[in-house]
Amino acid sequence: MAVVKKWHQYLLGHPFMILTDHMSLKELMTQVVQTPKQDMYLARLMGYDYTIHYRSGALNVVVDVLSRIPKGSSGMLLSFSVLCCTFLEELKQHLANDTEFVAMSQSITNNPTTYPEYTVSQDLILHKGCIWLPKSSSFTPILLTKYHASPTGGHMGVTKTLARLSDNFTWTGIQKDVERFIIACVDCQHTKYESHEAVRLLCPLPVPFHPWEDLSMDFIVDLPPYQGNNTILVVVDRFSKGIHLGVLPSNHTFLTVASLFMDIVGKPHGMPKSLVSDRDPLFIIRF
Repeated sequence: MAVVKKWHQYLLGHPFMILTDHMSLKELMTQVVQTPKQDMYLARLMGYDYTIHYRSGALNVVVDVLSRIPKGSSGMLLSFSVLCCTFLEELKQHLANDTEFVAMSQSITNNPTTYPEYTVSQDLILHKGCIWLPKSSSFTPILLTKYHASPTGGHMGVTKTLARLSDNFTWTGIQKDVERFIIACVDCQHTKYESHEAVRLLCPLPVPFHPWEDLSMDFIVDLPPYQGNNTILVVVDRFSKGIHLGVLPSNHTFLTVASLFMDIVGKPHGMPKSLVSDRDPLFIIRF
């Protein structure tokens, strides 16, 4: 049941088969419901197009490989492993021709005290135990492909891909490179679904009926300074689209903003009925 719940976005609207080693579940849809567990199963499977087939536990080797020891195996289990770092020799050859890497390696060798977190070992530069690569290295896309799009990478998200990659390699801007690579991954965009909550419907503002009663305001910041001011308070009338502007210093507070608002809006037009802002801290504390 947990599997059906986990993959429900793929199973809804499509027929599928449930394999089980529980004989009684085969007749789940035809037998009389007598236990709370049966009722729970039926409730969770409601709305799906499915059929239940019985397969004995001895034949269900894929699922039970870790819990069933084959007869005559003397307690030994078969396993496989994949070596992901077979390309280290190719990486060394690539870095040997990289001018930035060669210059960095020589600097570390000649002045080790200047680079306390870097060491040179086996023709590689290690930064805190991880292999350091130049930012412009053409080998980084290969690493991103191996750690994300390969069978062992599994097309994991940014956090898991970055964690696995950072255990072995590092370079300047590694997180942004991982984010850009995953955003551009065609398989991820085609098959993965949005995990965040559905976007809510927009809530339109009520239509104003008189000028300078319903206003909106915001800041324009980081402008070239003029007489010690680099911020503009913008107040717009939602009815007439009229606008008032006021200048502020970079260290403005809610008191200076409120005083400026009274000068440019309160005095000529009176107090408004409503104000719309982007919930700036200066607006929502004591303004």
